[in-house]
Parts: sequence; C-alpha cells; structure tokens
Amino acid sequence: MKKGGIKALVMAVLMGVSLLVPSVKVQAATTLYENKTGTQDGYDYELWKDSGNTSMTLNEGGNFSCQWSNINNCLFRKGKKFSGNQSYQQIGNISFDYGCDYRPNGNSYLCVYGWTTSPLVEYYIVDSWGSWRPPGSSPKGQITVDGGTYDVYETTRYNQPSIQGNTTFQQYWSVRTSKRTSGTITVSEHFKAWERMGMRVGSIYEAALNVEGYQSSGSANVYKNVMTIGGSGQGGNQGGNQGGNQGGNQGGNQGGNTGSQTSGNDTIVQCEAMTKGGQYTGNVNSPFGGVALYGNNDKVSYTQYFANGTHDFTLRGCSNNDQMARVDLKIGGQTKGTFYYGGSYPAEYTIKNVSHGTGNQTIELVVTADDGQWDAYIDYLKIEGAGVGGNSAGNGETAGNAGNQGNQGNTANQKLIALTFDDGPTSTTSEVLDILEKYDVKATFFLIGQNVNSNTLSIMQRQIRNGHELASHSYTHQDMTNMSAQSIRNEMEWTSSAIKNSVGATVKFFRPPYISVNNTMYQNIDYPFIQGALINDWENSTSVQQRVNNALGAAKDGQIILLHDFQGNSQTVQALPQIIEGLKNQGYTFVTVSELFEKKGVNPNVEYKIWSNANN
Repeated sequence: MKKGGIKALVMAVLMGVSLLVPSVKVQAATTLYENKTGTQDGYDYELWKDSGNTSMTLNEGGNFSCQWSNINNCLFRKGKKFSGNQSYQQIGNISFDYGCDYRPNGNSYLCVYGWTTSPLVEYYIVDSWGSWRPPGSSPKGQITVDGGTYDVYETTRYNQPSIQGNTTFQQYWSVRTSKRTSGTITVSEHFKAWERMGMRVGSIYEAALNVEGYQSSGSANVYKNVMTIGGSGQGGNQGGNQGGNQGGNQGGNQGGNTGSQTSGNDTIVQCEAMTKGGQYTGNVNSPFGGVALYGNNDKVSYTQYFANGTHDFTLRGCSNNDQMARVDLKIGGQTKGTFYYGGSYPAEYTIKNVSHGTGNQTIELVVTADDGQWDAYIDYLKIEGAGVGGNSAGNGETAGNAGNQGNQGNTANQKLIALTFDDGPTSTTSEVLDILEKYDVKATFFLIGQNVNSNTLSIMQRQIRNGHELASHSYTHQDMTNMSAQSIRNEMEWTSSAIKNSVGATVKFFRPPYISVNNTMYQNIDYPFIQGALINDWENSTSVQQRVNNALGAAKDGQIILLHDFQGNSQTVQALPQIIEGLKNQGYTFVTVSELFEKKGVNPNVEYKIWSNANN
C-alpha cells in the first residue's frame, strides 16, 4: 500500500542501555485531521493519508485514537524514528506492550510497522486485520513469537512511494494466524527469525504501533502502547573488567582477564568481549553470541601480550548469507592475513605461522573489502602456541565474559566425516554392521519406521551396542511433500516412538524420503533436516567401483555421506571396505551426525535448512 512522503526525524538512541520510552501526561489531547508528523510524550507520531476523512487524537504516552472514512489509504501510528544507521542489534531489543479497541469496517491492519535501510524494506508485524488477511501471497514459513504463530511473507513493491522516494523495495510480513488486539509484540524476535529465513534486516529507520485503513472506514482506540528499547538480551557479557591490568604484562599462560580463556597453549578470546569500532559494529546472538561487522572499517580490537613472535590464529565466524565474507587480521597496525567465510553457517578459518611483534600488541579484526553484498559475523579468536599472556586492559580495552567457547577441543583440526545409511533396518544392515565393526567405524542409520519390528529388534540393539546413532527416515517412505500437515506429524511421531520403544534411543535428525521437502514439512518437523553427498548407490546400475569413487570424490571436512542399507543392496556392502580404507588414507575421522555437529561447534537447529556438510 502507498505510504506517501514520510519525512525523516532523527532520534538519538543510547546504545547498550535498556530504555523504557517515557510516558509524561500531557495537559490536553491534540487532534489531527491532515497529514502531520511530530513528537509528543517521548513518542514519534504520524498521520498519513492520500485522500479521505481522517482524525487522530494524541493521548498520553504512546496512546492514541483514530477514525477514518472514504479513504484510499491512511496510517495512524506512534513509536520511534531512528537515525537509520544502526542495526537492531546495536539499538537493542524493541518491543511493544499494547491494547486496542479495534473496529475496522473493511480492509485494515493493526500492526507494528516500520522501515529499514540498506536494504530498503517496509515491514509489518500484523496482529489483527479487517475483511482481508494480508498480504495475499504464499508464506515462506511459520514462526512462533510471544506465544503466537505467525506466517512469514516476502513481497516486492515496484516503483512505489517509500521513505526514499518512488522506488522498488521489499516488504517483510509476519501475520498472526489468529487475531488478537492486545499483548506484546517483540519486534527484535521477528527480525531474528526473518534473517534466519534469508530476509536481511538492515539499519532501523522506524518502529511504531500502527493502525492502517485501505479503501475502508473504521475506528480504533489504542488505550495502551508502551514501547521498550534497549539491551542486547544476551547476558553474560558484563564481566571481565577486573584483573586485566596485571596479566597482560606478565606473559606466560595466565590469562589476565575473564574475556579470554587459556587452555594448554591456546588462548581463546570472545569477540563480543573486544572493543568495538566502526560505524555499524554490533552484537548478535544468532547463529552464535558474537559480533556483526556490517561495513568497511567495522572492527573489534583488544590488546594481547606475546612472549614470542609466531602463532597460529583461528577465527570462528560466518557470512550473513551465501556470499563470501572477509575479515582481515591486523597486529600492531599491520595486516597479517584474511579470514574467509563462504556461507551463512559457522566455520573456523586458520592463518598459520603468523609473524608479529612481542610484548603488548593491538589485535584488530576488521572488514575492508565489503561490497554491500554480505556482513561478517564473528564468534571468537583462538591463538595457538606457547607464549601467549593475558589480555591487557590498561589502555581501556576491557574484555567480557568467556561465554560461548565453541569448538575448543583437540578435534578442532581433525578432518571429520559422517557415514549414514538409509532404509533399514534389514538383513543387509547386519552385513554393514559387520564391516563397520571390523574397521571400528561409527555411523548414523536413518530408519524407516515400519521396518522397526520384532524381526529387526536384534539388529537395532546391535546398532546401539556398537555406538551407532539412529535417526528418522519417515514411517512409510512416501513423498511427504504430498502429505497434509497432520500426516507429516504422524509419520514423525510413529517413527520416533517405534525407535524409542524398541531400543530407548531418542531421534535427533530427519532425512526426507527422496530428499523431497516443502514448507509444510519444515513447519511440522522439529528435527534438523539431513541430506548428504549423494553416491547414487540406490541405482543398481551404479557399479561397486563407481560407488567407491563417488564417495571418495565427495569427501571433505564436515561432509555427510549418504549410503543405503535397504534389503539386497549388496554392491554398497562390497564397496564399503574400500570407502572406509580410502577415507582413512585421506586422514578422515569417522563420527556420527550428532558428533559431527558437536565437534564442529555448530548448532544444527536451523529453520528452513537441509544439511549436507556441518561447515556450511
């Protein structure tokens, strides 16, 4: 819908401080009849229309009432207009506690409304509506926020009015599946959910409680509208301002403040504990608790003591999308190398044998090659090797809580791979287990629920006894994209219950039959979706040697290999020893799917994602 010429109103927001928008009782209510913006009682307000009869009465705090008739499009709102150069992570949590006597006659929305820039997005979080439920397109998925379920949509407006003039821009929507006219809308949680679904949220220009009418009439009395701004909501980043000044100059492995952790000869420093610099740098809590570097010259820095001048540096991070993100490592003002992240899921990148000065050195992690297509999210920096001392806080750079340690064990540099088998349990599964036992290899078996019975119980008991993992491959192995939501839930419940009741194993992962997925499946299945490298071993025409070559050719660190143990698949049984020996010769360690994600420090519970490799 058209929003007309909204004039920018800049409001400074105190970063890192939780702020309740003040409510000061006004002397008398003010009623507006024509387009107007302003500030009253600490809230920014706006009445906008393109035609028709409107009135908006500004009551105390965020409260207001409005009426409209014979209009084409109109909006009434109270909230905040920001500077347009801060992310929601920098601003902090944004929420509205509201109540409204809402009486639309025709097409209308009761919602939180606003704009972002870079990218330019008009967004709606709709709690109630009139005769038509917006936006009329197919949803990307569903999310649960504030105890309610919302359908998520993304639409495009072509050459339409915006805060940047007539142009083309995206609209983001969260539309509640059932109407309500009071409650809490935690705006930041919608932003996080949208970004997990690939809908990038830029710098925040506006957030306001809004009543909108379109070619309709109606009235609304917003009797409660309390907007809360501020605070990261992450916790755990407060400490660490003590003890830093002594440890930095003493060397050794003492770890001068609580922002770093020394383990053996390694030191790990959380990025959110470092000093932030640049125009846009801010904390994030998804996909990990860390820092986002949004543009060129955004950085974090701190002071590190070195007893000697050569170390390996490992940075855990990711891109905010599928584009390649780059973060430069600077020590003492000199660029020592670049960390690269080729996807939106966390991975470690190591720069080895870095030469640098000794004593106290300033370490910087800085973006200098951003082309506007990606943001870098960074978790922690690990420095490997002897002679790393505590972090100096003497220059005012204090560290915070050690927080999320990620992947710190001795598996960090291992090449890990997960063998998985579909369609059992069958008698062929027993032949597979013989080979795995011979080579002391652990694997994950994705079971068909209807194959779980008294005839296969001993096979499953052996799988559990030998340390293998059991997962779900549906109950009937039908294409679930053709099923209703209830049928999908039944398939999952029946399979997990069959496995649990038979051998006591809890299902943690799901592989869709035929690797066929849709939104209904994502919305009704709570397990992470697993694919894997396809070896084509379900095809009888794929020879034993082709199966071996396909598996070895697909191998990479973090990879999941998809094989089959269905009844009579003897060629995979014949290929398996060569596959295992070949992978061992390449230096791979075999793990279950659960172990793969755990050792890589990756949370697989990502919405609308199917995994083939734990690193991306």
